[in-house]
Amino acid sequence: MTKEEREKLYTLRWYVRERWNSDYVKDDVLDILTQLLDEESLAENRPSVTGTNQKLLYCPFAQRDFPKARTRGNYARGYPRGAVVHYTAGRHSSLSQGLNYQVQEGYLYFLIDQEGNIGQNFALDSWGYHAGKSSYKGLSGNVSNELVGIEITSAGLLTPQGDHYKSWFGTQIEAKNVSTITRQTDNQAVGHYEKYTKKQEESLTKLILWLHSNNPDVFSLDLVVGHDEVSPTRKFDPGGALSMTMPEYRKQLKSLVK
Repeated sequence: MTKEEREKLYTLRWYVRERWNSDYVKDDVLDILTQLLDEESLAENRPSVTGTNQKLLYCPFAQRDFPKARTRGNYARGYPRGAVVHYTAGRHSSLSQGLNYQVQEGYLYFLIDQEGNIGQNFALDSWGYHAGKSSYKGLSGNVSNELVGIEITSAGLLTPQGDHYKSWFGTQIEAKNVSTITRQTDNQAVGHYEKYTKKQEESLTKLILWLHSNNPDVFSLDLVVGHDEVSPTRKFDPGGALSMTMPEYRKQLKSLVK
């Protein structure tokens, strides 16, 4: 058994254990079984949820029961080349609230809530707006059509107020949940940020590594970037919300790939 086949079997086990009662599971299980068994004999009876070269279009550990995001077209290579890490700069809303807002505003991105739950309401061959005016070396002028967005629930930049900190929308954030950047780093602007929770960072890493392993010929860990890297001076996320700089994070991601 190859490493890739073993990973698919682990995915099947996870589906049965954690998500068997969800509406979308049967389609994805049939798709993985098709990859492991005889493509021709099963193709007639299965709804396709895969992209180029039989890559999954939905993350197996993401929740998917949400209104569909607005897509703008298909990625040139049928899959994102990397990802942009954001923070929502908003309230600690649920996945449902956060993705409903995304749909209303016409954006498209993965969403990670305070508990580390991941929401996905689009297929990975389709892109939508999330980065605004942006650019990055080797990419087109608007990175949204090449890199998928990953929004992480966080108030973002904060204002000191006595023994606590205040978000732009008035919520108080305790000092223990704040990261302070005292000097400009590779991508982190000086300021106070609500930190991503440990669960959020773990989920972010798990998602990015899955996106890479699902289609390593297209998704590059070198193209996992911060919004503050593709829109410098205009955007500050993830900034100090992430526990390290983006170059350090890319290095960490690569060290975890075997």
